Amino acid sequence: MAKTWLLWNKAFMNIVLAVSGSISAYKSIDVTRELTKKGHKVRVVLTRGALEFVVPKIFTYLGAEKVYQPQDDFTEMASQESELDGAVLHVALAKWADQLVIAPLSANTLSNLCQAKANDLLSSLFLAWRREKPISIFPAMNSQMLSHPFVQDNFKKLSELSFLWCAPTGTGLLACNDKGEGKLLSVEEIIALIETRTLLQTQKTTLITTGATVAPLDNVRYLTNAASGKTAIPFIEEALKRGHKVICLAGKFSTNNLQFYKAHPHFELQYFTTTESLASKIETLFPLCDVYISSAAIGDIEFIPSNEKLKKDSLGNQLEIKKTRDILAHVLYLKKDHQKIIGFAAESQLSDEVLTKKYQRKPVDLLVGTQVDSGLQEKQSQGFGTEEAQYRFMKGPNDLSPLVQLSKKEMVSRACLEIYGEL
Repeated sequence: MAKTWLLWNKAFMNIVLAVSGSISAYKSIDVTRELTKKGHKVRVVLTRGALEFVVPKIFTYLGAEKVYQPQDDFTEMASQESELDGAVLHVALAKWADQLVIAPLSANTLSNLCQAKANDLLSSLFLAWRREKPISIFPAMNSQMLSHPFVQDNFKKLSELSFLWCAPTGTGLLACNDKGEGKLLSVEEIIALIETRTLLQTQKTTLITTGATVAPLDNVRYLTNAASGKTAIPFIEEALKRGHKVICLAGKFSTNNLQFYKAHPHFELQYFTTTESLASKIETLFPLCDVYISSAAIGDIEFIPSNEKLKKDSLGNQLEIKKTRDILAHVLYLKKDHQKIIGFAAESQLSDEVLTKKYQRKPVDLLVGTQVDSGLQEKQSQGFGTEEAQYRFMKGPNDLSPLVQLSKKEMVSRACLEIYGEL
């Protein structure tokens, strides 16, 4: 287990991206570009069918280290490449790679893999693959082909391999003008799923809240805040890479990027609107989690909402409000010894006094203070919807860090080092 953990905790991976014959093969070009931009080393393997849709050189132009054609296994010696270990190309690639990704997977390539054929580089690589490392497959084909009983039997056969995961297909207008299942997932989804794919499973669960609550005034108007839910994304990535099951509770207006993980086998996404609807979900889910990350921007007040739009002439100069439930305080009351909690304090000023008072009232395992401003009063937006913010970290009554400017990813890395390191 320790060996597997070290392998999949790598910041950057060696990835073999295999492309088979599907009209959606053009998306593999963007997959290559995005993976290399993120620092991963990519080598591309093409099937005969793929050569009908893409030109090999384009992958190297976009950052791939090497592009292999179907019969290169029989014409090139791996020993000619100093980076590869061994003289047989398909075996050497299986040793070099941390993950094999097939995107798109065609019905023909699926059949070849299930029959254990070794008639091209990809099929031989598939058979030589090391079973302690994952294979991620992204199918794309016509709806009728996808639903054919023989094709479904082949998918079932693949599912018997513990190290292989097959993504679902998307739904929509296909290249043949049919509508239905069979679309290759978006490039953004494929990248998100590749980067969080791991064979390590800890049987632990991380519960994350993110985005903004909504306080309805009537059936038309409501009070909310500018929280985008972006903070949750690096937390989701980190937890999935560590082998946790992740449950994310997101505000109704959170970033659509959370949807990129919906196909992940260990990810669950639920939405909330009001503080009360969030509290109800947490009441059920918190006892199941090992780590609770309270990054949602929860409103402090709510109205007594009207079922109809309030007319201007019926409004006075005041609106009746009441305080919302303090969810984090309740979670701390329910907390068991094994559970770790990260709390967030979104404040316009991150003074020692403000954060110390917050920590005294809610002594979480780690308090992350974030300096925020909606930007609506002719100021620059801070903390909401931005990639960077100013933070302070508090882990104890006398343990308060200085103010520091960090990207959300850097903040999450620091927070996770503190919390997950103790599990």
